[in-house]
Amino acid sequence: MLAGAIAVIVSFFRQPSILAYILTGLILGPLGFSKLTEGDTLKGLSEIGITLLLFMVGLELDITELKKIGKTATLAGICQVCITTLIGFGISQLLGFSTIVSLYLGVALTFSSTIIVVKLLSEKKDLQSLYGKLAVGIFVVQDIIAIFLLVFLGTLGHEHSNLALTLGLAFLKLLGLIGIIFVHSKFIFPTVLRYVGKSQELLLIFSLAWALGFASLTALPIVGFNLAIGGFLAGVALANTAVHYEISAKITPLRDFFIMLFFIVLGSQLVLGGFGSILTPTLVLSAFVIIGNPIIVLILLTALGFKLRTAFFTGFTVGQISEFSLILGSLGMSLGHIGQKELSIITFVGIITITASSYFILHTRQLYERVKKYIGWLDYKKGSAERHMHQSELKNHCVLIGAHRLGERVVASLEKIGMPFIVIDFNPDVAQSLGKRGIHVLCGDITDESIQDLANLKKAKLVISTVPDIQDTLSVVQAIMKSGSKAKLIVTAADETQALELYEHEADYVLLPHFIGADHLKHILERKHTDFSLSKLRARHVKTLQSV
Repeated sequence: MLAGAIAVIVSFFRQPSILAYILTGLILGPLGFSKLTEGDTLKGLSEIGITLLLFMVGLELDITELKKIGKTATLAGICQVCITTLIGFGISQLLGFSTIVSLYLGVALTFSSTIIVVKLLSEKKDLQSLYGKLAVGIFVVQDIIAIFLLVFLGTLGHEHSNLALTLGLAFLKLLGLIGIIFVHSKFIFPTVLRYVGKSQELLLIFSLAWALGFASLTALPIVGFNLAIGGFLAGVALANTAVHYEISAKITPLRDFFIMLFFIVLGSQLVLGGFGSILTPTLVLSAFVIIGNPIIVLILLTALGFKLRTAFFTGFTVGQISEFSLILGSLGMSLGHIGQKELSIITFVGIITITASSYFILHTRQLYERVKKYIGWLDYKKGSAERHMHQSELKNHCVLIGAHRLGERVVASLEKIGMPFIVIDFNPDVAQSLGKRGIHVLCGDITDESIQDLANLKKAKLVISTVPDIQDTLSVVQAIMKSGSKAKLIVTAADETQALELYEHEADYVLLPHFIGADHLKHILERKHTDFSLSKLRARHVKTLQSV
């Protein structure tokens, strides 16, 4: 109840819910409002949240995003992590922290929140922009580095006298797990998901079973990793399947619920006693993340030949620490490398930077206009890296919802007239079949906002829905109206009553299959040589049916 109430308040200020959950834990824990008597239970549930969070990261890990923007994003991401770590380590040393603690603090400052930034960029409709793609590319690099770091730290939790032997064994085990992932992804899941994907309930249960089951396997003593690593690898196994968007839409609400418990537990562990001793390092490190990280990315990208505006916009997407930073802090405390005080510093830095960064990202344009005259000297390469970058953004295109039967004929027509189009279909068999033909297809639900963004619904010229169910069709109409799209809308109805209802909801044209059939029959009957026409039509019809 408290988390829900605070979430409503922070949403009013356009802040992410993660802040509400940490504040809830802060109130329930150190402020003494209520004691979390079921600590072990909440801790167990929060571990499920972390597992599902990493499962989603793996599921949405699209290495092809790095290819789309070239090697520059990869280079920028690696350099940003290294430079931020070194500077953060140096600042922590100057603040009087030990070497190991300084290293943890330095690394924690490098990772940016993919979930928060992608959500904010989606609200701004900037995910398909060049700076949006650059940001996503940098986040992919950060996520990969964070995963390897968690694997490394996980090996340190075991008592071995030889560190090299420990790391070697961990590497071999990781290769074994990757081999299992590869086999499942390549040979097993394509067949299984063609069947499972036809039922939304089965798809949800299967995805959860795979994510939590494989995570449990990696956490066995004989394997030696933690649940989070297993969750990530389980997500990677499904990342290239036709239904991964649909799985993501199904798992997201569950992930959000369990991750809420993780942040509540984290907030309840914060140290408020002697807060004055952590105030200075918290403010100094927060200032470095909010100002220093964007400057580092800005300098890197302009040096790599990106325009000042692109570099500036991308830079301000990294001005906060991420969930990985908090997970890293929790793991470090469980290993005894850092104490409760240092975990509190990381958490408070997260609260401050996420709050400030959200405003900066939403108002980057206004901020850029104010400071561009002072930083114009950085644009010495005049955007040379962008001269040959052509963004393949869908616009003035057709969005076809449902490609089976009637939709199959529409696909053929769209290909014939040369109109750019994208297909959205629930059926993984249909999606896979169209994908093999080189057709741009998404397997998922058009009412899902992430699917709408990927289809660039707002800039579509035409939307055709062959979905026969009236409730599904009305949901499509509402989704299109909500997106602000000015596209013409052609939908399908089962009878005259439904057609009138859809026209009332401002559909541009409603298809009635039996009406179309009746008109076609009328055309046949009115021909002079009906027998000849029927034989000709029959041959053409059989040929068409055999090709579907």
